[in-house]
Amino acid sequence: MIFQSTSFLAIEPIAINLVSTYKPILIFLTVLPYAWVISTVIEMDSRKRRFFPERWGGLSLAVFIIGIATVLFVPIFWIGWPLMIAMFMAVPYSYWKFRDKRVDPADRFDIFATKLAAFRAKRKMKQAFAEVTASYGTGKGKFITPPEKGAPDFEIHLNSERMLVPSLPARASRVELSPIQGGYLTVQTVDTIKSRRETYQADVAVKMIDYLKSAAGLEIKERRKRQSAILGMKIGDGEVKFLLTTWGSSAGQILRLELDREKQLTIAFDKLGMLPIQAQTLKDALENVVGGVVLVLVPPTHGLTTLGYSLLEQHNAYTSDIKTIERQVDRRIEGVTQLAWIAGEATNEYSTALQSIVRRGPNVMLVSDITDPGTGPILTHANSQNTLFYVLIPTDSVTIGLSTYLKAVGDPKSAANSLRAVVAGRLVRKLCPDCRQVFQASADQSKRLGASGKPLQLFRASGKVQVKNDIVDCSNCSGTGFLGTIGVFEVVRPDDRGLGLLISGDIPNAYQQMRRAYRTPLTQECALLKVRAGETSLEEIARVFAPKVPPAAKPSGASPTPTANAASTPKTNSATLKKESQ
Repeated sequence: MIFQSTSFLAIEPIAINLVSTYKPILIFLTVLPYAWVISTVIEMDSRKRRFFPERWGGLSLAVFIIGIATVLFVPIFWIGWPLMIAMFMAVPYSYWKFRDKRVDPADRFDIFATKLAAFRAKRKMKQAFAEVTASYGTGKGKFITPPEKGAPDFEIHLNSERMLVPSLPARASRVELSPIQGGYLTVQTVDTIKSRRETYQADVAVKMIDYLKSAAGLEIKERRKRQSAILGMKIGDGEVKFLLTTWGSSAGQILRLELDREKQLTIAFDKLGMLPIQAQTLKDALENVVGGVVLVLVPPTHGLTTLGYSLLEQHNAYTSDIKTIERQVDRRIEGVTQLAWIAGEATNEYSTALQSIVRRGPNVMLVSDITDPGTGPILTHANSQNTLFYVLIPTDSVTIGLSTYLKAVGDPKSAANSLRAVVAGRLVRKLCPDCRQVFQASADQSKRLGASGKPLQLFRASGKVQVKNDIVDCSNCSGTGFLGTIGVFEVVRPDDRGLGLLISGDIPNAYQQMRRAYRTPLTQECALLKVRAGETSLEEIARVFAPKVPPAAKPSGASPTPTANAASTPKTNSATLKKESQ
């Protein structure tokens, strides 16, 4: 009897649960969504982000077996079935919590589907790229109907689409069409990296430029003078805006289109990437100080104007009189009076316009150029002592920036005594969080990066992700391995000894002294800290800080001469670290 009772308990629940008409259907309807979530969401996401996909797959399979066994072997179906549902829900919930602790807030799962509309719009935009017919306009909501097939402008319109549309999914910030020998070349910039694209015959390119100028409301016949306007482009339900700029050269017209220019120039100071000690050093240099000069040094295409605007916005425009003089006003800042001085259009000289503004006694002023004769002395004149000047200089060297400033002013003593701080910076590309590859740093790498004890865990760019059994380009970064940029900086605050060396004309040693005086990190040291944090890679640092021109061989017996960048090179060699990471 005991044997029979045991056999009955083992078989009867399965028979009851499976012979029933509706219970197998309920089990199937429970298993189906669980299998979909595991195979589609958790499997793909864990592989994409390298969150131990094998472990999560094994856990999911184990829970699946236990859940099925529970619903089949528990005698009471209405107890076993809810237990199976609870087990099946526990796995996605656990992965959700595990994942959201390790990703950026913007990448967390959105269980309330507030991002669904944006996702659908983005997908619709991508689908439109395959069969796109863009409408152009002036960026004020009014768009011109595209020409029909067979119309005289139809081919020109199609060529303009072929030039602009691919730049959108590629995240290009700039597209340029400029003359070269034998035609016109398209150059695209993504995260500060320029890449060559298609070429056009000269007559075709000129028609494209005129067509886009007309759509943006610019004067077509004016081919020499610089012109700028907003060009709107509508694709399906999506709309983007370019800052269209044209100007002439001896070889022909040049067209530049910058996507969402205002957005590129709008970065909050605390989002620039400056280290807290650097921000504090700058604050201390300007605290309780009236007037003076802050040099802002950034190489071309690395966000010089963006940094200048961010520094300017640290001042309250409603309690201070803030003005700017710029070659081109790229973004309007609320409460700030901005003057665009355009060569060939202005009625007076650049220095005269600057002097006129300074006479009105602004508290803070941004000066975008000091290369024009007569401009530098205005910054240190007695009438300017109550104005704090932010002076923008496009260079990647602090010593060159200081030399440019001293030469523009003409009087080393006045220039040195007016100097309050130097802010130097450049951009490095950020690793894509979805496809970056982790590797263990060597003991020597960890030591050079300032880590003691166990080796560091670093990351390198990949651009590839595994989707089931296939290795494909990462959709997040379009296979580049990088997504966006972040600034790395150096803030130098002058001391008395450094100013004395500057007055004597010994710029390299003056820079070294000022750098040592307050011991703030160099630009490259700041970059290596971001490597440790997993924001960028050693290879990217080596690329950004690589010498532009190999140093020339010195004659034997020649005394060593400090180069422009020698003072800014720390002991840690990023190129060596890069080589060891491969």
